Order: sequence, then C-alpha cells, then structure tokens
Amino acid sequence: MTRPSETAAIETQRMVLIETLRLAVPLHMVELDDVPAEHLLAMATRDATAIGSQGDDLQFGGRRAEAAFNALARGLAIAALTTWGGVTWQGLHWCRTPGCADPDDVDAHPQPYPGSTPPPPGPIRDLPDLSAWPPPAA
Repeated sequence: MTRPSETAAIETQRMVLIETLRLAVPLHMVELDDVPAEHLLAMATRDATAIGSQGDDLQFGGRRAEAAFNALARGLAIAALTTWGGVTWQGLHWCRTPGCADPDDVDAHPQPYPGSTPPPPGPIRDLPDLSAWPPPAA
C-alpha cells in the first residue's frame, strides 16, 4: 500500500517529467528535422536500447537519469517526425504539423496515401554508423 506522502512524491515526479518533456521534445524535433530517415531509425534504435537499460535510473533516480531522459525525449521527437499523425504520450502530443493538438484530426493530418494503400516496406538494410554524425561540413 502506498502512503499519501509517497503518492504525492510520485505525482510530483510524473509532473516534472511531463513538463520537461513538453520542452525537450520540440527542441529535439528542431535539432533532428534535417536528419535523414535512416539516421533517425538508427538513433531511435539506440535510444530504445538506452531507455530499456537505463529507464530505472530515470524512474527511481540514478547516475544515468540524464541519458535516459534524453533518450526518451529524442525517441519521442523521432516518432513525432517520422509517423503519420505524430505521437501522443502521457496526454502530450507532438507532430510535424504546426499547431496540431489532436492526432485524430483528419483535416490536420491529410492521409499520406489517399485512395490507395501504402507502398510495401523496403528491404531491411544495415543501420548506418552514427559515430561520425553529424557529417563534416563541406
């Protein structure tokens, strides 16, 4: 059974996480807007691994909480940039469409394949090496 003081602490932590994501996800979206899709996929894969292995530090406090938070914020930003209709998490919605607040608003998110089915997925490829990202300026 959770004591009232623990419940208040948990709710405060949740509120802090949501409010910081409200700021961090759009900042990551701006930073990642020009990154090629294959690089975003590689980043999302790496971030999912970080969240899976360091998420407890974010939830309970730990030395890798900052890395886990940034992986979560960046992963949500990548999902917002690459999925039709954006992404909604914990009641917050992020999307490539400016001013969008409702993922179910068909007018705000025109169907990317009107009157047809989406193309089949492409072949599975090796993910690019991101150790040199961003590429050197020409």
